[in-house]
Amino acid sequence: MKTVFMLGVLFVMSLAFASMVSAHGYVSNPESRSLLCSEGVNTDCGAVVYEPQSLEGPGNFPEAGVADGQIASAGGVFPKLDEQSETRWAQVPMSSGAFTFEWSLTAAHSTTSWDYYITKEGWDPNSPLERSDFELFCTYNDNGQRPDFTTTHDCEIPQREGYHVILAYWEVADTANAFYQVIDANFDGEFVEPGDPGDPEDPEEPVDTPEWNADSVYLAGDQVTYNGATYQAKWWTQGDTPGSSDAWELVDGDGTDSGNTDVLEWDANKAYSGGDQVLYNGTQYEAKWWTRGDTPGSSDVWVVVS
Repeated sequence: MKTVFMLGVLFVMSLAFASMVSAHGYVSNPESRSLLCSEGVNTDCGAVVYEPQSLEGPGNFPEAGVADGQIASAGGVFPKLDEQSETRWAQVPMSSGAFTFEWSLTAAHSTTSWDYYITKEGWDPNSPLERSDFELFCTYNDNGQRPDFTTTHDCEIPQREGYHVILAYWEVADTANAFYQVIDANFDGEFVEPGDPGDPEDPEEPVDTPEWNADSVYLAGDQVTYNGATYQAKWWTQGDTPGSSDAWELVDGDGTDSGNTDVLEWDANKAYSGGDQVLYNGTQYEAKWWTRGDTPGSSDVWVVVS
């Protein structure tokens, strides 16, 4: 009789445990910090690269929940995510106003609510994230319903400029836990690579490229402008007109060789960063910022190189 009782207790406990761990998900649009870790865009992330959906911690945020300084890691589950600075994480381009957030769930779970917070104006991007940094701007109540595996919410993002962090919070209904997903957003409209301050007030100094002079001697690698285009000498030359001589190659504004034979064909499933080059339908393009799935020649993210 005792053995039967113990087996019954273990069975109930196993059901409870299965219920607790059955709910997992991450924000797929815009791509969250943990998802960009799993995609290799963010680096030095720790084990979250294998399970970006598992940022589960105590619920009832912000009255309770995870501790300040551990919001991004859901209470220290993946502590690397709590490292915080203006240049630590890739920043996805976003705009204020109407936006549809998308969650990808690997296991659905009955849900209490979905909340969206954004850092306040004047927050310190170089200090650990605290609940006092955030303000609530969007809420959806599910009243215990089980969500779809792809769940979307239409929200209105407050006016922001520059780098801000959005906290997407999913509170489940039949456990005391919740899921935390932070999104690093750049409201200046461009993707910012990790380690790049992306400060629009401190642009990179432009390269001073001289106009071509028929009397000047140029060595391999020298660059000139001619008829509004920039050219680079392939070898020693004098008097050879750019655009009309094999001694010159057309280059982009950053001096990238447009004749690079190592450029690969564009892949719709691959993520590209600013400066990456691809071939598409016989034309070479360069990405102006981070992109994935945007077809060269049909999107402003790509510029023709040659």
